[in-house]
Order: sequence, then C-alpha cells, then structure tokens
Amino acid sequence: MSYLGISVREAMSKLNATHGGWFLPQVQRQYVWGARHESEGYVCLLLDSLKRGYPIGGVVLWETSTPVPYREFVRDYAPGQYAHQVEEGRWGAAKSLVYDGQQRLQTLYSVLYYRLNGRVLHFDMLFDADAVESDDTGFLFRDADAAAEVRYLKMTELVSKVHSHKEKVVLEERLLAAANGDAAKQMLVRVNLTALWDIFVADSTKSIAYFSVRAETPTEVNEVFRRLNTGGVALTQLELVLSKIKAVQSDYEEELWRLSETIREVSGGIAFSSTEILQFFHLMVKKTARIDADRLEAKDIAAFQKALADDSDALVEVFQGYLAGLFSINHASIVPRWLAVLPIASFLAARKRGGHEWRIRALPVAEVTLIHRYFLLSQFCDWNTQTMVNQFARAARDDGEAGLPFPLDAIRQTAIQKSRTGDLHEHQFLAEPWLAAKVLMPSRSYIFHERKPQVDHIFPLNLKGADETYQNAVDVLWNFQPMPAEVNNYKRAKHPKEFFCSEEGRKYIDAYDFIPDTSSLLWDDYVGFIAERERKMRGQLETKYGVRLITNPQAEV
Repeated sequence: MSYLGISVREAMSKLNATHGGWFLPQVQRQYVWGARHESEGYVCLLLDSLKRGYPIGGVVLWETSTPVPYREFVRDYAPGQYAHQVEEGRWGAAKSLVYDGQQRLQTLYSVLYYRLNGRVLHFDMLFDADAVESDDTGFLFRDADAAAEVRYLKMTELVSKVHSHKEKVVLEERLLAAANGDAAKQMLVRVNLTALWDIFVADSTKSIAYFSVRAETPTEVNEVFRRLNTGGVALTQLELVLSKIKAVQSDYEEELWRLSETIREVSGGIAFSSTEILQFFHLMVKKTARIDADRLEAKDIAAFQKALADDSDALVEVFQGYLAGLFSINHASIVPRWLAVLPIASFLAARKRGGHEWRIRALPVAEVTLIHRYFLLSQFCDWNTQTMVNQFARAARDDGEAGLPFPLDAIRQTAIQKSRTGDLHEHQFLAEPWLAAKVLMPSRSYIFHERKPQVDHIFPLNLKGADETYQNAVDVLWNFQPMPAEVNNYKRAKHPKEFFCSEEGRKYIDAYDFIPDTSSLLWDDYVGFIAERERKMRGQLETKYGVRLITNPQAEV
C-alpha cells in the first residue's frame, strides 16, 4: 500500500475526533518541538514549507479497533503540558494511532487552532518572499494580548473560515487596508492570502502524506514503531526504554509525571523530570545510569514496575526530607550535579527495602553527617560521571540493605581512583557560589528571578566612592547573603553600618548570618569584616558537615 494524501484541514479535523479520529499510542514519546529553545523558528519553517508546497514528511498510522490505551493530542501547548491517556472505556473505539508524525501534527494542531507557549501564530500580509532571506517566512508569533494590527492575520482566524469565494473576498477586503492604497502592497496581500487559503482552508491541496500500517496486534505495530525510530530518527535510549515499559503498563509514564509533580510540590519548586526519575529507576533495576534499550529484558519491565511502587517514597524523601528539609533548596539550578544525588536516593531506597529506618530526620546525626559530606564533596569536587555514580550507588545499596551507615569512605576512595580530589578545596567551593551560600546558610531560602537566585552583597558593590580594589574584594562568597531583591535594592549603595543602624534597616539585621553586632569596629573595615566572616563560614562547614576547606591545593587531609 502506498502513501495517500490529505489536506491540512482534513488532517486537523481528524485529531481527537470522537469517531475514527487520529490519536497517539502510549508508546509514543511526548511532544518535544514546543519545548525547544528555538521552537518558534522551527514552527514557522514548517508552516512555510506547507505554504510553498514542500514535502514535510509522511505520517504513519495504525487503523484499529483493538482495545489498546492511547492519548489525545494537546490543545494549548506549554512546557510541562502532557498528552494524557484517554479513559479506559474508549480503548476499543475505531481509531487511527499516529506512530510517526506526532511532532508535525501536534505543532499544526496547536498553532492553527490554539496557542503554543501562550503565543498566537500570525502571518504578515505584507510579506514579500522575493525581498527577504530564504529562511524568512512571513509567519510570526505574537503575544496573545498584543494589540491587533490589520497586516497580521491570525492563523486561528484563517482556518476557521468556510471555504467559499464570498468568505475569501470579505477577508481580502479587510486585509487590503494594510496596503494603505499602495498597489504593490495590495498585490502582496492578494498573493499571500491566495497561497494561505489554498493550503490551510481549501481541501483540494493534499499537503500531508499518510500511510496506514496493516497489523493485527499492538506487538506487531510496536515493532514497526521501533524500526521507524532506530533508523535515524532522534529517539533517546530513555524514550525507547519507556516505550517498552508502556507496552506492558500503559500509564507508567503518567505515573512518572505525577511523581515529578509531587517532587516539585514537596520541595518548594525543584523541577526533577520524569526522564530523570526513570534514570533513577534504571539505576536501581539495571545497576547503571547508562541507558541501553537493547539490554532491557522482558523480566526487567516487572522490576521497573516494582521500583515505581517501592522506591518512589525514598526518592521523594531526598527532595522533601533532605534537600528541602535540611537545606531549604527550592530550585534545580542550585544543585549543579544531579546525577551525583542518585546514590543518596539509592541508599534510602535500599534501607527501606531492607526494613531499616530510611527517613532522613530519623537517622542518627552522625549518619546524616556522612550523607552531608558525600553531598558536598560530590557536588563541589565533580564526582558525577556515570561510572562513578554506578559504583557509588552499588556501595550505597549494599550498605543500605544491610542497615549500615552511608559508605562515604569507600565512595571517596573510588572518586580518588577516578582522578577526583577526595577533599574540598577552596577554589572548588568558590566556583559554585549558589550552592556554597545555601549549605552555609541552610535556613535561608532563595527567591528566584529569571532562574537566578537573589543575593545581597553585605558590603555593596556600588558603594559611593568605592574603587576597583574595593569592588574586587567584596564580590566574593564571604560577603554574600541570600536576600530578596527589594532589600538589596533599598541598601544598594549604602554602607552596611549605616543601613543596619537606620530605622528601616534595623528590622532586617536578623535576616543576615555570620555578622557582628552593629557596635563592632569590623563594620569600619571591609577587609577585616570579610576575613572574619570567612573564618566563621569555614567553621560552619567543619562543625555542621565535618568538611574542612583546603586552602593550599597541595595539602591533603
């Protein structure tokens, strides 16, 4: 059987249609185009290819009434917006499941009928294809609340038109106002509208090619899907593993989404994706963080299901009880090396499986300190390769199941064998100031703006009359304090002693750590102030975490 043709309008009418509609099989990966950094550019090129009559690749369908789980296409797309599985009662309906072409169809569906990332696709009716670069398309996204301009035609409005000569003429008369009586511009409007109308309104142009697979069972059509996506199409190994699991447990991915959302809620905002969660389960099941779908055996799928049931609580505890509970970490960017966190989760999960206490706050202080030391060393000393994490997790699981403390010494020796430092050096600590400030002042929560934490320089950078020597000296971790921007803005150019002695500033002094009383002479000596604060901060590292900061790179403890 060869490919058949269908118009854009006909294809869009089939998406999510109640009877005989086009849907997504559960084995399909989620939509990724809209989450790309340059997603709007990709989308505009796709629409332009259709407008020019270029091929955009075929769609592969499985037409079936077999009772199998499937998902609907998303309408308004935004990051984190997932296509959810339909109610089980509908699984036996006549339908076509899209095994190849999801990204293109989902893109067209959102931008032609809804919104993409909260923005609306338009076309510039004064676009002149002969006067621009080849990648300029005339398509553009505008904010949903942007003021209407006659030259910009909403694609949602265009595709809502009835295909009739009268409808087209009425629309054309309105759009011609953009030309302001200029004959050349009026011609652009007419030419552009005709091209758009023929592709996105009329049914005569069959712009989309589709192929229906003949298969009797999901197993057979899943093999077609596997072959489609291992011959050059960029599916990750994690996505291939997930597709195999979903062939057995159709809602497994949705369970991962729910777990990801739980982590975000209990941690105060840390984004730990369903993909990262699956990698943790892979580490528990296959004993490696390196994903290889070809090594996934049938018996492993049951183990993944068991890991979801048994180990989710331990993973949540890492975020709720440890990162948020003991460090007030509330944003993923604070932690630079997330792979290195997984051995802690493996340790807690193994303790839980072994029937031992696994909740962080219930562990003895000395045992929590071992976890603290691992966390700091792994983050600042870059103990983060897959090989290291695999070995760390193996040791953590073994000792966890036996009810033993976290195996820091064995892990540290492994890191040293892998050419990593086994102690924390000053330059390593200062290289990650967000995390460094957080572990030094764990009771203070960062407030984020545009993915950056708000931090105050106690001695401000822009102090009146300050020279470059002063600015270099105060722009250092030992002068940092997590603090909302409104406080920082208020005291931006004020001497800290003046600020804290003022009526307005006096109420903020308790929000600062490692500072002397306002009567101290250190406030008159910024060099001495920073040196004393450094001394106290270093002492905090030793007292609270058992970690001594190495100043001399040649000195090992």
